[in-house]
Amino acid sequence: MEDFLTWSSLTTYASFVSIVFMIVEFTKELEFIKKIPTKYWSFFISTILLIITNIVTGTFEFKDIVLYILTSISISLGSNGLSNFNKNKANINEEVKSNE
Repeated sequence: MEDFLTWSSLTTYASFVSIVFMIVEFTKELEFIKKIPTKYWSFFISTILLIITNIVTGTFEFKDIVLYILTSISISLGSNGLSNFNKNKANINEEVKSNE
């Protein structure tokens, strides 16, 4: 179980999007976070996690801050897309159940 989640696993886009999605879904119902729109919360989580990951892996460069922010927007949109996909899937399941 020690290799389940590592810093190097956060260097792939798919893993990073999944982790951001997981953190956002787990925290977005907290009272002080509820007031923040999900797309901004996921951007914040993505940016912080991306910077920490780059620091820990030894690849952090101040000159890349703009790239981290742009990448965080992409990751945030990908993570929010997962949320929208799951929400739409739940709505479809509810419609199917109501039609039965």
